Amino acid sequence: MKNALRIGIFFVVCAVLVVGYYFYLSHGRTSKDPAPIEQTELEKVLTVDFATKYPQTPREVIKWYNRILKLYYSGDASDTQVEMLCDQAMMLFDAELLQINPRDQYIASVKAEVEQYKTRKKKMVKADVCDTNDVTYKKLNGDEMAYVLATYVVSEGNDYQTTYQKYALRKSDEGRWKILAFELSDEDGI
Repeated sequence: MKNALRIGIFFVVCAVLVVGYYFYLSHGRTSKDPAPIEQTELEKVLTVDFATKYPQTPREVIKWYNRILKLYYSGDASDTQVEMLCDQAMMLFDAELLQINPRDQYIASVKAEVEQYKTRKKKMVKADVCDTNDVTYKKLNGDEMAYVLATYVVSEGNDYQTTYQKYALRKSDEGRWKILAFELSDEDGI
């Protein structure tokens, strides 16, 4: 009789545990923390702090620059946001490039080009950077240089145009790769 009572109590406890666990799983736990808000690409680019979180390689610098370019030419950024994007882009520029492109002049140039994109209904559809193995490193006048080829696809109506741009980056005294110059190129980077 005692064994039957013990077995009965054991099954009741097990049943309570199973029902309790089922209730716990089916109703879930409520979290006091709200779900994280997903940032837009524009917010991500504008909030990155290049002073503390600078890209480590020449290729990464151009990837960040391409993200900025795509946002310029998306047509979705306001004038103020374009100015903020220009400030972010200029953080990636070498001091020599900054000297020949003062902030106000650079912003005016970008805004004019963005306006031209809007007028012609152009969009930057794709921006790619060459593979790591394709980055060329050289010493030039005592400076460490890197050359990176980027590919851009722009749509205008139903037409698509592919262009190639070669970037020259110079390693700064702080060890950061900075964009020194860029020029249109062919697919081979010549």
